[in-house]
Amino acid sequence: MASAETRLHPRFGLEIRSRDLRQLTTTDIDEIRSKLQHYAVLVFRDQLLTDEDLFRLCTAVGDGRMDQSAERIALSPANGAISNLTNLRTEDNTPIGFGRNDTDYWHSDQEYRKSPATLGALYCLIPAEHGGDTSFASTIVDTLGLSDDLLATLRTLKSTRRPAPTHDNVEHIEVAHPVVLRNPETGREVLYVSEHVIRFPGLEDEEGRALKQRILSHVLAHENIYRHEWRMGDLLLFDNTQQIHRREAFEGMRWLKSAKIFAPIDRFAVPQGDVVRMEEVRA
Repeated sequence: MASAETRLHPRFGLEIRSRDLRQLTTTDIDEIRSKLQHYAVLVFRDQLLTDEDLFRLCTAVGDGRMDQSAERIALSPANGAISNLTNLRTEDNTPIGFGRNDTDYWHSDQEYRKSPATLGALYCLIPAEHGGDTSFASTIVDTLGLSDDLLATLRTLKSTRRPAPTHDNVEHIEVAHPVVLRNPETGREVLYVSEHVIRFPGLEDEEGRALKQRILSHVLAHENIYRHEWRMGDLLLFDNTQQIHRREAFEGMRWLKSAKIFAPIDRFAVPQGDVVRMEEVRA
């Protein structure tokens, strides 16, 4: 895939230019997977994609399977595997997507599922006039400056999370995932922790809260964050185990397309969770 490339951040992220993602060979797809393995976040500029174009790209990059958004309101009428993240409405004032415009929590997509679709795509149709960036923070262990003792402890632990009350397209369970994941091909370790972590089974609540803050102080350090300022036609592919991310607050119109992609388990770290506490399903 002969294209010009620029690093997004000293620790992770790569911009790849001069590629039409509607026209990729098998070799191109394999190279995208390899770069995603290594850089965690890939940016492709100036794309022109329909929902079906985005669907074909995502199924090719992943293992052929995709998952739906946890919010039914976001599902695209054209293809339920594609989601609308937008505050736009129809002429009769009906929302056409998930429309929040405040600052999000730092999270990993689908971390509340037993078997998450751990690759993600975001495609920009309309960037916000003010704000609306997406920020990414690397979870790659080698870049975080963790002590050997802390890392040894983290390797023995799991952490839990649950869907949000507004998630109406997912089972409401509490799931525990390993805190440290390892890529089966590269051996690279990552921390699978976000602001949504509830507890660490086996630790007292106060100890768990302190540990969570200690981990996030490394992950969310200023020097560990890349903030993407959206342009129309930007397509981002990212690995949800190698980073956490959030939407920054914005004003005005904004419209992104989103997709959740199941990763090939021989190429990427893929968590498999355990249900630790059933929740009452909310009506």
